[in-house]
Amino acid sequence: MSFSFFKRSSAPTRAKADLALGLAAHDKGDFPVALRELSPLAHAGNVEAQHRLGMMYAQGHGVVQDYADAGYWLGQAAAQGHVEAQYQLGHLYVTGRGAPTPATYAVKWFRRAAEQNRSAAQANLDLLHPHGLGLPQDLEAGVGWYRKAAEQGLPAAQTALALLHVSGQGVHRDMEEAIRLLRLAAEQGYPAGQFHLGSLYSGIEGVPEDYEEVVHWYAAAAEQGHAIAQLNLGMLYANGRGVECDYEEAARWYRLAAEQGNAAAQVNLGLLYANGQGVPRDYVKVVEWFRKAAEQGNSSAQFNLAFILSNGISGRQDYAEAVIWYRKAANSGNAAAQINLALMYLNGQGVAHDYVEAREWFEKAAQHNNASAQYHLGMLYLEGRGVASDAATAAKWLLKAAEQGNATAQIQLGRLCADGHGAPQDLIQAYKWFSQAASQLPPGDELNQATACLNAIAQQLGSDEITKAMAISAQGS
Repeated sequence: MSFSFFKRSSAPTRAKADLALGLAAHDKGDFPVALRELSPLAHAGNVEAQHRLGMMYAQGHGVVQDYADAGYWLGQAAAQGHVEAQYQLGHLYVTGRGAPTPATYAVKWFRRAAEQNRSAAQANLDLLHPHGLGLPQDLEAGVGWYRKAAEQGLPAAQTALALLHVSGQGVHRDMEEAIRLLRLAAEQGYPAGQFHLGSLYSGIEGVPEDYEEVVHWYAAAAEQGHAIAQLNLGMLYANGRGVECDYEEAARWYRLAAEQGNAAAQVNLGLLYANGQGVPRDYVKVVEWFRKAAEQGNSSAQFNLAFILSNGISGRQDYAEAVIWYRKAANSGNAAAQINLALMYLNGQGVAHDYVEAREWFEKAAQHNNASAQYHLGMLYLEGRGVASDAATAAKWLLKAAEQGNATAQIQLGRLCADGHGAPQDLIQAYKWFSQAASQLPPGDELNQATACLNAIAQQLGSDEITKAMAISAQGS
């Protein structure tokens, strides 16, 4: 095996070195001493010194991180049969660190380590098999490696094999076997196994729902710092599933996950601060946690942060920054953000008035079947703002919004039907839409408009027509 694509470290000049001293220094984290003692021994062919020196270069401990040197020294140790070096060299190859390398090299070293019963290497070989990296795509062979590692008690392999049984990928779907394997991993204290075991009991098809088990295993994983388990445990406490509703406990678990950078937990913790649930209401904290999640790309956090900033809820109104966050969320497909960004362009808040931009964002949200966006898009077409005036297209969008119960769209569509604008005149349809709007609006100007329009149409209809219109309205409500 050639390592020509890796460079070799320059040889040290020290005449005598102490392996025990070098290993002890490495274990203590005294890397300058470790480097001084291990380098000459590595050059002299000592396999453990080569392995440790390779890891120092890989991790940047005591030296400038250099994957080429890491690969050279791990390769030297691996060639002498050092199992851990073989395993670590496989990682260098499969991640392409140091130089682009064929994945077959990773397979070679993972296989050599696996042949010496290096359980983690066996599991890594399985990761290579299903994706066809370095080997013909062979899920069956990959499952075999997982099974070997699982039989040796490796909890990561037990968990991975269990999840294949859940999905039925490469093996028969077998929930009993999945639970057995996950329980083996969970009882070894493996957090991922505990988390997935808890998840199976939360209502997965083929497993009886048991929230006592869910809470037990989520808590076990959460106590070990599993961030998603902490998030899910917080949600159980917030919703009273399997435990008494306890917002203080929910906040505690959300905070632990949030402090690990879990964006969903950061959002949920922010919402608790916004509502004063389990923590004092504090919009400074709300903004702090929403911002952390927003900076990770969480579109809900981006929308919520923009909403707070645009409405001055935290005491500081900032349309310009609100536009930035609305845009980020909108670009992720968040329909509510697309609508609000469109409204910012429509109203010239934080940006210049731009009806074309407003229309484009309303169109994106309307494609998500959002009734508010459909209404606003209809009105832009009706009024010819940002697009050529087109009453027929306006009526199409207003109809979509009206059919979803948008009362404002129902009033406007009723007017189009009454006037025959954008659609054939139809007073019975006009009556229907005014009636449906009036039936759901609270007291105020819109209700007064709907009622006035409804009365005006009723004066133009005969008693039979009103009866028909009322029946049609009732069917559609």
